[in-house]
Amino acid sequence: MDINEKIFRLSKDNLPFVSATVVKTSGSTPGKIGFKILVEKDGSKVGTVGGGFLEKDVVEECLLRIKSQESGVKEYLLSDAGDAGEAKGGDGHETVVTPMICGGSVWIYFEAARSKIPVYIFGAGHVGTALCHFLTPMNYHITLLDNRTELADEEQNRQVDEMIFSDYPTFCDPFDPQQDSFVVIMTHGHEHDYEILSSLYKKKHPLRYIGVIASRAKAAAMVKKLRDEMGRDLDISNLHTPIGLDIGGNSAAEIALAVAAEIQAVRYGRQSVHIRKNRKKPEVLSGILC
Repeated sequence: MDINEKIFRLSKDNLPFVSATVVKTSGSTPGKIGFKILVEKDGSKVGTVGGGFLEKDVVEECLLRIKSQESGVKEYLLSDAGDAGEAKGGDGHETVVTPMICGGSVWIYFEAARSKIPVYIFGAGHVGTALCHFLTPMNYHITLLDNRTELADEEQNRQVDEMIFSDYPTFCDPFDPQQDSFVVIMTHGHEHDYEILSSLYKKKHPLRYIGVIASRAKAAAMVKKLRDEMGRDLDISNLHTPIGLDIGGNSAAEIALAVAAEIQAVRYGRQSVHIRKNRKKPEVLSGILC
């Protein structure tokens, strides 16, 4: 597969990767300026920077940068004299001695693809689609799901990265989200909401945020049922229900804005007034959330 086609596919699927490109050479080197390799999280690769120990070192560096998501330049000294290792170059970049007899040096630019933060929205109703509208420009990878054919329509939801039509148990059974993903549950039925919620906690997914649209009564009932089924010590610190920040309003767009604001607050670790913590004020958004 062509490396540019691979980059397009991985970017579209929001999968992490690092590309490494030869940007400068000196002396005898196996790779020339413009040689490029792409490395995925599982170590699979496309392209080359010249092979040998150089390529081995570059692939290892790519795997490290997939985790750190940091781009940067490294210089590789191709020499079989002395011990292999790293040191800081004169201009601040890292220099690595690679055991090859070529005798030249290669500068590699590592570009880490910054994957978008995954958000899974269960329910393509008015609030769900409005939430997609607010999240789209903020570097989220949005997956919208619904079990109703008339709403799970790609033409009506062009702003999302993926539109899925499925009944919820069928989707949740193999569901394996990336660590620290965000999940928002706002289906058209209480039974669907709890069905999804319980599935997430039973599988112990390391989710950063689980938000469930609910009145205080519904939220309390769901939490009680979760603890009754899974134990009183169940960690629900990532559960936000009732959902959203207490900014007022009860239209679909206003609720979606409150939810988007809460997601942003959690994403950046900001302490804000979440509706779930605001116990002293009257019921908020009860007309739609009940």
